[in-house]
Amino acid sequence: MSGLSSAPSGQSVREVQGGVALPPSPEKIQNKFDLSIALTLSTWPALTLAVQNSWGGPESSEKRDWFAGSISQLMTDVADANVEYVEEFMLNVMNDEFDINVEDGSGEEMAAKIIGLRKLTLQGDFALVDEMYRQWQQRQSKGGTERINFQHVDRGEDEDDTDWDSDDLDVEEDDDVEMGEALVLGKTPKEKVHPKVDEDGFTEVISKKKR
Repeated sequence: MSGLSSAPSGQSVREVQGGVALPPSPEKIQNKFDLSIALTLSTWPALTLAVQNSWGGPESSEKRDWFAGSISQLMTDVADANVEYVEEFMLNVMNDEFDINVEDGSGEEMAAKIIGLRKLTLQGDFALVDEMYRQWQQRQSKGGTERINFQHVDRGEDEDDTDWDSDDLDVEEDDDVEMGEALVLGKTPKEKVHPKVDEDGFTEVISKKKR
């Protein structure tokens, strides 16, 4: 007889067919990764502060949802994206959409976490994502009101608004979000960032240190 057995500690429960454990579907892997991005962004003090103060305008909350979808799409479009690449993208979004320069190193931390979660979810290991969500639920039970939303982004035509929120999930990060001390943030006037071209014709990548 074949049946479901308890999954080893730290491993996701997988379907069993004919006594053989099947890997999770690509859809489930993507959904878990998308959830992990939204949960990671929910623990970024710089972004939380920007949303709470509406530095991105009256739709700051919706911009955060779009931000999560944009990171997911970036990882799909650039499969070999590294921490530096993702960090640069995230810092540019913070500057362009929320008028804020993040110079406390947290952008690199968030990018590294997302890269790590991508590797885990691709391996079918959802333990960390599930634990992040469990901790987010605990914070909600203690009076938290922030919902976890995600907006898929299609970089071609119109946006594909296949959204989900925390009410639809069955599965956050290590510590509670603490505002204040370690942040080195500057709310700056929004201005267009133009690529620089050196005398040899190469486009210079603008890093956080030059903003």
